Amino acid sequence: MTTVEPSDAISPSGRSAISPPDKGLQSERTSLSFVRTSLSILGLAVACLRWLPPFGSVAMIGPAIAAVLIVAVTIYERRSRSARLELFAREKATPALGMGAALAVSLLVLAASGLWILVT
Repeated sequence: MTTVEPSDAISPSGRSAISPPDKGLQSERTSLSFVRTSLSILGLAVACLRWLPPFGSVAMIGPAIAAVLIVAVTIYERRSRSARLELFAREKATPALGMGAALAVSLLVLAASGLWILVT
């Protein structure tokens, strides 16, 4: 918990001069959540290997596409982390919509392949 000194509360202009206590931790938490979600979806894609014997290699097309998307998201996230942290520190950060969309697409591909397995 941060303590506020009375001298820090109001600046001469009358506005609050308290700096936010979060110095980049939000961006770090977001990055870790992308990694955690990616690993979960990748684990689901690996769990789809149990469909291989009865349905053949065609059943692996969806999980393989999802795995490639997840690996791409994870690599991109790791490489762009320092740049995003710098943007966040300058308060110029934007949401990572592309990575979120790739994770959503990978889930949809896995769901579609699962439905295909159920129907056939």
